[in-house]
Amino acid sequence: MSKTLTKHEVNMKKFRRINDKSLRQHLIHKFLNSYGYDKGEVTAQAIVDDILKTVEHYFVVRKPLEQMAQGKLTPDEFSDERYLRYGQLVWMAVPVDEFPERGKSIVKTRMKPVILTYLASEDIETIRDGFTSRQLRINRMVRWCDEAYDQGALLTQLDLAVLLNVCDSVVSDYVNEYQRASGRILPTRGNIHDMSGAITHKREIITMYLQDFLTPTIARRTRHSKDAVDRYIRDYEAVKLVRTATADIDRISQITHLSKRVIRQYLDLIPADELASIEIRSLAPESQSVEERLLDDQ
Repeated sequence: MSKTLTKHEVNMKKFRRINDKSLRQHLIHKFLNSYGYDKGEVTAQAIVDDILKTVEHYFVVRKPLEQMAQGKLTPDEFSDERYLRYGQLVWMAVPVDEFPERGKSIVKTRMKPVILTYLASEDIETIRDGFTSRQLRINRMVRWCDEAYDQGALLTQLDLAVLLNVCDSVVSDYVNEYQRASGRILPTRGNIHDMSGAITHKREIITMYLQDFLTPTIARRTRHSKDAVDRYIRDYEAVKLVRTATADIDRISQITHLSKRVIRQYLDLIPADELASIEIRSLAPESQSVEERLLDDQ
């Protein structure tokens, strides 16, 4: 049984998760894992620190603006997406296709920089029209999640907590409030990579599947990849199939290789009339084992 962490230890874990997402750590990770560098982490850290100091003297925004001022470049001659505009910032986020694994810390996770709009025109308009700090934070949270997702990356609730200068439990309240009010799943890493205890995105995807929507439509409406949608559907059908043979959660988990929490979520999504039919079928003898039927369906 693992011991209960103190508040200080919990805060230190949160600190390391954010600190390890820095550009410095991202470059060190690439040195050690992508470039074939074999001189050790200490030397890699020294090289990265020197590179970062050099980059500071040639900040990406400054040179194009100077050249434009001198008439050597026009705005059409470089991609606006690569340069920060007023009110924007760069944040390191986890790519959509970088899935979590057991024992895989943020240090070992691939990162990519995304540009987030901290101050947008709609923020300024709320000042004119009157606003609450809560609504302004929720608006920013939604914008940042969408911007990161559109750039192929995902923000965590801890990322959002740091950006909004609130604790992560407050962000959780914001996310739940927005999703209830809008009926839309926010593309956070917890939602897209199924890292949270929330059932909302599973419910939305499986409900649409049961209504005969096709994978491309479900993916577009829920802001999930087609592979992710197919994985949810495949897991749901596997749980449903095994349930015809046994109601034992431990046994279902052993056969499907899904956690008991996830299995209970999928079981809750089976329509009542279908679940009743499954109960009846589970009492009938089968000539083929559930493992064999599961392999046949795959």
